Amino acid sequence: MKILSLIFFIFSLNSQLWSYQDSDIDGVDDTLDLCPDTSFDQLVNSDGCPEKKHYWGKTTLQLGSEISIDEEGKKINNYSFFGNYSYKKWYFSLSNTQQTSYDSNNNRSINGGDLYLNSGYQLMHNNMQIDIGFGVKVATANERIGTKENDYFASLGVNYFVNDKQILFGQIIYTLTGNNPSTEYQNSLAYSFGIGYMFNSKWYSTLSYDYADSIYDNGENYQSLSWLNSYSFLKKYFVTLGYGYGLDKISYPHTFSLKLGVNFE
Repeated sequence: MKILSLIFFIFSLNSQLWSYQDSDIDGVDDTLDLCPDTSFDQLVNSDGCPEKKHYWGKTTLQLGSEISIDEEGKKINNYSFFGNYSYKKWYFSLSNTQQTSYDSNNNRSINGGDLYLNSGYQLMHNNMQIDIGFGVKVATANERIGTKENDYFASLGVNYFVNDKQILFGQIIYTLTGNNPSTEYQNSLAYSFGIGYMFNSKWYSTLSYDYADSIYDNGENYQSLSWLNSYSFLKKYFVTLGYGYGLDKISYPHTFSLKLGVNFE
């Protein structure tokens, strides 16, 4: 489950839709515009920002909850935090999850969660965006839900913009999994691919297939279908709604997520 959570965090970070247009009519394409809300009569530099204004980057914060439910009524509730700072084509992110589990009698058990640090660089080539990332999982969860060892991972993502509304995307993640004295874990490969569609300037939706190797010897691999919707409001704020359907025998069959985010520039 934790590998799928990692896919979700990185996917949420990298699967943004870039449209090829000049929304604020300042002469700088939206894909390159670091100040997208300048008035059309302002003089701007090559970054799309007013000539006397320095661009300090963009910060995104997101809080939310993800609930997984099985056929017997058992559930896991993950309260998550995600923070990201981007400057031009570089980004740096931090994320953590606090897990609470309930059995069929609604008895509660509170567990910790691992901490993820990630950084990357984005390249644009014609109508394709390439994302190269590296990161580390700092083991802060107990052994019930984590390995209690640090992991290191590298990711490669590709977004292909079919037009200004439709996008095809794929993501590959390779993880070097740490071992503790009692358990030997396997390195793992995970990938996700799907399609995204921008219904309007505020609503973006994606449908994807997610896969991840098990970190246990002879363990069953993880598979799921995911549907994610992002809706922007009040300029700086956005909300994401998601649903995941587990395709393997060990994952929770139904996962629902609700998260609220804000952007600062």
